Amino acid sequence: MNNWKRNIPEGSRDILFEDCNNKIKIINLLRKLYINSGFLEVISPTLEFYDVFQGDNISIEQEKMYKLFDNVGRILVLRPDMTMPIARIVATKLKDSLYPLRICYSGNIFRMNENWEGKVSETTQSGIEIIGSEGQKADAEVIITAIKALLTIGVKKFELEIGQAEFFKGLIEDMELDYDEIERLRGFVENKNFGSLREFIEEKEEVLGRKNVEALKKLPELFGGIEILAKARMLTQNKRAQAALDTIEKIYERLENVGLGNYISIDLGMVQHIDYYTGITFRGYSSEVGTTIISGGKYDNLTVKFGKAMPAVGFAIDVDNILSVLEKQGNNNEKGRTKFLIHYENSLIGEAWRLAAQIRERDFVCELSLFEEKEKTLSYGEQKKIDKMLCIVEHDKYEITDIKSKKGWNVDTQELIDSLEE
Repeated sequence: MNNWKRNIPEGSRDILFEDCNNKIKIINLLRKLYINSGFLEVISPTLEFYDVFQGDNISIEQEKMYKLFDNVGRILVLRPDMTMPIARIVATKLKDSLYPLRICYSGNIFRMNENWEGKVSETTQSGIEIIGSEGQKADAEVIITAIKALLTIGVKKFELEIGQAEFFKGLIEDMELDYDEIERLRGFVENKNFGSLREFIEEKEEVLGRKNVEALKKLPELFGGIEILAKARMLTQNKRAQAALDTIEKIYERLENVGLGNYISIDLGMVQHIDYYTGITFRGYSSEVGTTIISGGKYDNLTVKFGKAMPAVGFAIDVDNILSVLEKQGNNNEKGRTKFLIHYENSLIGEAWRLAAQIRERDFVCELSLFEEKEKTLSYGEQKKIDKMLCIVEHDKYEITDIKSKKGWNVDTQELIDSLEE
């Protein structure tokens, strides 16, 4: 029998040292942005009942959930999504709150992958939801906050693609297609599979009729700047589809007025999870990684599952993908922060701790040596890439050594503190 105590499961990982520090810093920057914007923070449990994630408008396949049983045999899952627990909380514990309600969160989700290929099963999401507001102000605020969030955490080059679930629904609403056929059609459009899409349309020509067929054929091509909307209007007279285009145009105008229009492109072929989304949808990409860094949209059918129907719009940032983006950009949150190492005799421990506190108060990294010999402290500092070693000679007298150059000089407390303030 194999002993796995020295290993971790496939799809999981240990996050160490600087990566851990950078991840927590990203989460804290996002939390500060959300809270300063009036969002209220919630934490949902890691374990939820399986029933929370079951339903016709749920976007997560059950085979991707980690399942287990409680002590009375009920099925539990490791939380595979953050939005659904928020909907549960809002429709139950917060049902009598003042609306619209702004909610923010940060937490880990768990999803099983059939073929790992470097993918992980546990990732961190950070996001917001605005619940109880039907107007386009809420949609615009969520997208603006999404852009501000990416800028706040240091993502330099990114683009948000905006779609509208109602546009696709409008094109197919008069077509006699069953659920499986709609899913096939949706998949061809979403994946921009032009060949299979044309074959499907030609195969179903009698069922589809002439109305909106040309628009469906062109749908994967309808991405680019705001001019795409005019092109799309020429392809259909369907009122539902036209209203969807109106919504995108009005939201884009708001983004332009805020000065953020250059981060936006339009993709009318973005038709993922059409039962889940009920309006505007968006996904964000960075040229540094080949996957989504943020996704969101309008989902008005979620809270009704828990007994209270309310409009909702929000987004989730994939913090782990953001870490990859920042690493490839060359961002280093610790860069520029001088690191100190204090060497001291046992009789001067009080002096050492007081000095360390003064240095840390000024937001420098300061570590106390655990070695008795000065040479071992210096060697340790060199290997750990610490900048300066402080050796306490006596009260108010210190020797500073630049660890890289090995140059040393003496200072008193005031001179040391003055140098930290520079």
